[in-house]
Amino acid sequence: MYLYRLATGRGGSHALQESGTVTRLNRRGWMGGVLAVLFAAGCQQGGANRVVEVLPDPLLRPSHRPAPPKQPPTPEKPRVARGPHDGWVPAGGISKRWQCIVIHHSANDRDTPDGMADWHVQRGWDELGYHFVIGNGVRYPDGQVHVGSRWPKQKTGAHCKVPGNYYNEHGIGICLIGNLNRHGPSARQMQALTELVAFLMVRCNIPAERVYTHGGVTRKTECPGRHFSLSEIRRRVSRESVAAYAK
Repeated sequence: MYLYRLATGRGGSHALQESGTVTRLNRRGWMGGVLAVLFAAGCQQGGANRVVEVLPDPLLRPSHRPAPPKQPPTPEKPRVARGPHDGWVPAGGISKRWQCIVIHHSANDRDTPDGMADWHVQRGWDELGYHFVIGNGVRYPDGQVHVGSRWPKQKTGAHCKVPGNYYNEHGIGICLIGNLNRHGPSARQMQALTELVAFLMVRCNIPAERVYTHGGVTRKTECPGRHFSLSEIRRRVSRESVAAYAK
């Protein structure tokens, strides 16, 4: 029976003793034997202690930088509508009955379309007598065009009574809010009136010379006031200025 013992001698050398006999091995040979034993033991354990020689590349995580904030869309610049404005063209179209335009004033700076309609009903009319009313900025917005209840129905007016009722039957009534015997219409009223009259002239084939004032027709009133200029409105609605409404 042999007895093996691993011993360390002087000078760092290693010795293997067998029944008193010592065989010296150099360090390189001894280390080779130890590695062989370890390799064999590793194989017997099914690779449980297998050494991975090459490590995989590190897993690169995707960037988590926050996405840049979305820029709000640039608001579209408001477009200037050049007729027809809301309600100027009724759902059923414009009748062929209209042959002229008659301009009025309300004679009161604090009037409103609703108040005027109530007053007309109190006098026995069925509704507001005018087809359109234009505000002066006191109690109704300056230059805003109110479409009266008659216009969507293309109903005859109740604003200019003469024998034969021609100007009610065939005339479009427009009233400027305010007392134009005391002052002129506002700039916005005149601009709105110009656009409205120009639009109606083109759509109804009404020439500028058939744009009238209430007093000019009846010769019984100063309506639409001493400070209103019919020649100015006719100049404004020349054929050149209404070309945009011809489409």
